[in-house]
Amino acid sequence: MKFPRAPDHHRKQDVMKAHSSALEEAEKDDQNEHSSLAHTDAQPIDLNSLQTFVAVVRAGGFAAAARETNTPRSSVSLRIRSLEAALGARLFKRSTRAFALTAAGRELYQRSAGALALLVNAIRGVSGADDPYAGEIRITLPADFPVRIVAAAIGDFRNDHPNVRFEVSLTNDVLDLISRDIDIALRIGAANPQEALIKGAIDMKFGLYASADYVSSHGIPVDIRDASTLIGPSRPELLRLLSRSLPGGATWPAFHVAVDSFALARELVLNHQGIGLLPEALCRVEYASGLVVPVLPEQFSGTIRLHLTYPSRADLSAKVADFTRVFERQLAAAGR
Repeated sequence: MKFPRAPDHHRKQDVMKAHSSALEEAEKDDQNEHSSLAHTDAQPIDLNSLQTFVAVVRAGGFAAAARETNTPRSSVSLRIRSLEAALGARLFKRSTRAFALTAAGRELYQRSAGALALLVNAIRGVSGADDPYAGEIRITLPADFPVRIVAAAIGDFRNDHPNVRFEVSLTNDVLDLISRDIDIALRIGAANPQEALIKGAIDMKFGLYASADYVSSHGIPVDIRDASTLIGPSRPELLRLLSRSLPGGATWPAFHVAVDSFALARELVLNHQGIGLLPEALCRVEYASGLVVPVLPEQFSGTIRLHLTYPSRADLSAKVADFTRVFERQLAAAGR
């Protein structure tokens, strides 16, 4: 027997109701997972599983975390399943095309990432108690910071303490020192609220430079705003600090080529592309050899202070404090 088909509008309503019901169930599942994380009975949590969870979140996926931690992907998945079982909550929404944290996963990451870094530091400190000059020192520096300075500091320190390992990150990103387990940061401008300012480390001098060939072809403009091509940094906070050295409260004109790398800006200058706003330390060799010449030093000669910072919630270990002193000596020598 054939039954009459329901009208189309009835079928659409049924589909919409089913879709709405599915969304409500998904939201309830997410809320239940959040609730179960908050109220779950205490279960033993494996530290490796928690570290793997944080690595997956930071890497943006299981495969990426496996590559970054040099761990088989199957082990990453197993540790996450073990952690979810111990917590009684799903931490990730998984599909073939999407990757996202559940409410429980977001809460766990926000509460555990910084604490986990401190715990790992504490364990390292205890395990290295017989040799305080062992373990690792993690440093972050501006991407274009003169590498010879930090290389000399690391070399001097490791000559006396060869058991200390170093991990150095050159980036213009402002990294979270606590969650990334970084010991020392050299930064432009003031430190973030969660960090403690140690001291001003070095004054980085800036000037306007052009290649000798560019000046021969184009001449030197009367005013920097008259430059046919001006090359400079794209970072607003850096320009704000450098604008303080312009006369009469002036601001920088728009750069014809804006870059996030002073090394690239220097190469553009050396290729006769225009006048570049550059750190003096990056073009000393080229200046001494006559490849570049200063432009309009009477209109601009600026200085920015770099600061050494460290995580305020972590104790400054003996090896980090001693390396800081070695680093400061190298910075002072470079500034002379």
